[in-house]
Amino acid sequence: MLDRAHRSLRRATQQHQPSARAVVWLVTAIALVSIATGLLAIITQPSVTAGGSLGLLQSASEFSGTVLGFALLVTAWGMRRGFRLAYLVAAVLIVLAAAHGVVQSRLLSVPLVILSIGGLVVLAFTSARFTRSSALTPTQLGSFVAIVGVGCYGIAGAYALRHQFSELHTVVDATYFTVVTASTVGYGDIHPTSEAGRLFAISLAILGPTTVAVAAGSLFGPILQARLTRTGQRATAHAREQTPHERVVVLGTAGPVSNVVAELGSRDSSVLVVTNGEDKNEHTTGDETGETTVQTGDPTDEAVLESVHLEEADAVLVATGEAARDSYAVLLARDRTDARIVAISDDASPGALERAGADVVLSPAQILTNAAVDATLGAGENETYSS
Repeated sequence: MLDRAHRSLRRATQQHQPSARAVVWLVTAIALVSIATGLLAIITQPSVTAGGSLGLLQSASEFSGTVLGFALLVTAWGMRRGFRLAYLVAAVLIVLAAAHGVVQSRLLSVPLVILSIGGLVVLAFTSARFTRSSALTPTQLGSFVAIVGVGCYGIAGAYALRHQFSELHTVVDATYFTVVTASTVGYGDIHPTSEAGRLFAISLAILGPTTVAVAAGSLFGPILQARLTRTGQRATAHAREQTPHERVVVLGTAGPVSNVVAELGSRDSSVLVVTNGEDKNEHTTGDETGETTVQTGDPTDEAVLESVHLEEADAVLVATGEAARDSYAVLLARDRTDARIVAISDDASPGALERAGADVVLSPAQILTNAAVDATLGAGENETYSS
């Protein structure tokens, strides 16, 4: 009973919580306000000017607030996809955004502080809406660790060798030099003055860009590959919808070929019928959904067979109505294609057509005879035969 009441209370609470989309928009709004506040802080004076370390922190917050806003935009994108990690990072960044607003000591930063506090309250009540796992692959995790490692190496090394560099005195200077060197910007205002400093700068110039490139590839490579794969799959599916599945060349129009052509057309096959022209209309009627083309010509004429490009066919159907012509047509077709060749003939023997190159030989009269015998003897009592 208590469990049921607890579940009902939890469902009611979740129903009154803001939607995930509303939370994402709130985080986006905090990000934009943080960016705008940081930019305005650069060109305005603080209400209370501090000195010493606090003054340095105040100056740094003017620039880092803008960077923080862009980082929040990234977490908002992750929250939109439901990632739990993005939700947790957003909570930490919003706390920092509120702290930035306080440290900046400006009236224009008051909206950022108020909005950040409200955002934290909303995030606290919507934790259950962001549960999607965002586990990193070993390659991605290693890349991020490498970036952090190179950053720490650059800052610690530059500060430890500060006497080997001009204009490098503080940790901020070391951080500035590391970022400028690792990003290959290289302003030159801080530069090494000794051999040890130059060797350190060379190592940082090599490690920095390489690490960033590898990290970017590991992060965006799978995303790009997945997008290209989906695009290729959609293009393939579209091509399959637009292009018939099989290309069949029919040599001759004897016997039940008209029914065969109609059935092939209903299965989205591209059918090219080669006929002498006397019964052209008779064999092109039906409810074909595929592409059916009729070409007038002798099915046993080598020039005609060259013009229909048998080498591009997926299958060839031979039914000229004459045993000798069937065998000759099969022989000519086999010389031009490795596709499956099916021959329909009542006159020629199956052995002759098979020796000529036919893969399958069908005799309508024999098939009808076998079906009638099976039906008479009850062997096919569950089957239906129709013409």
